[in-house]
Amino acid sequence: HCLLEMKRTAIFLRGIKQAIDSKMGDSREQVRILYAGCGPYGTLIIPLLHYYSADRISVTLLDVNSVSLNSAEKLINELNLGDYIEQFVLADAATYKVDLSYDIVISETMQAGLKNEPQVAITQNLIPQCKPDTIFIPEQITIDAYLRKRGIWDGDQLLEEGGETNHLCELFSVNKTNLDSGSYRKVVTLPPTFNKPYDLLLYTTIKVFGNEVLGLNDCSLNLPLRYFELRDNYPKSIEFWYNQSNKPKIESKILDYIT
Repeated sequence: HCLLEMKRTAIFLRGIKQAIDSKMGDSREQVRILYAGCGPYGTLIIPLLHYYSADRISVTLLDVNSVSLNSAEKLINELNLGDYIEQFVLADAATYKVDLSYDIVISETMQAGLKNEPQVAITQNLIPQCKPDTIFIPEQITIDAYLRKRGIWDGDQLLEEGGETNHLCELFSVNKTNLDSGSYRKVVTLPPTFNKPYDLLLYTTIKVFGNEVLGLNDCSLNLPLRYFELRDNYPKSIEFWYNQSNKPKIESKILDYIT
């Protein structure tokens, strides 16, 4: 399913190639890459390998699922790409102890709103174990709150007309310098007057690398999540926070109402 989301795959591949090229520069040293959560196809690195010679790039493929890892190894062997692979590692990326010095770390293990999957936990585990100049892909994940006024559905055109969307604020960003999930907390104050009804939505924006960004509705990772339907007696302020558990998610509670 991930592979078939063409825009997501293309933007990640373009961003990762930019990251590899930026690390190579004029240096002749080999670029070492860790792909944590490679899945059965190594989707975000295997299509790029033919751009480079095996003496310029080496890859560690890591996955917690043995079936996926075995599938990735079989694919590598069938494509005669074994010279590019430094090691296959069966491990949980959220607890894995890094044993090599990596220039780039790739981990796309997430859903919209950072729910259910361990993207944050993996980021928190791997980044502190790497060099300060290691590039982590994606570079940044940002969660924003928006108000959306619903439009009128046109069944003939299969689109919504007359809708309106307004940005409220950024809730938090996950990146190399902001790894404390305890700080992923924000009180959102709603405007005192607006034309109801509105939906309060959370948007997920993913900066892969450089100018390669996945935004609203680009793929399943960027689908808006509706948290509240605002009608009469609507909230004045709402607190959001990231609940880092076995099934992480962004939770919320209403602090005050406007009557």
